Amino acid sequence: MNCKTPLRRVFSVISVVLVGTAPVHAADYLAMSGEQLYMRFCASCHGIEGHGDGPVAQSFARKIPDLTLIARRHGGEFQRDWVERTIDGRQKIASHGAYTMPVWGEDFSQIGDPDAERATRTMIARLVDYLETLQQK
Repeated sequence: MNCKTPLRRVFSVISVVLVGTAPVHAADYLAMSGEQLYMRFCASCHGIEGHGDGPVAQSFARKIPDLTLIARRHGGEFQRDWVERTIDGRQKIASHGAYTMPVWGEDFSQIGDPDAERATRTMIARLVDYLETLQQK
């Protein structure tokens, strides 16, 4: 592994730990609930309860967002479409600048495969459903 920065090394290790050496395909994870998907793909950075305090969070120069405050940061409304686009990553949000989190749209699906695309959409919807349950009142 020839990584130039410690952060890249961390991401490389996480990639191997989370997904092994095989590519990630949505169909492999389609049976998982939103909570299970979150624990598998998000909790290492965002923390088990979504507060941005996962075991890898301290490796970042920027603070990892507290996902329990998404609605609060958007005027009390959980903006589902925005959250889906953020997770998916294929629709870039200019104000975010460069992505530092893994985005799952292209990673989960094989581009051009409609079945994989549907599975990816289903998984992201489940993740968003779960994130909505984490919102603080």
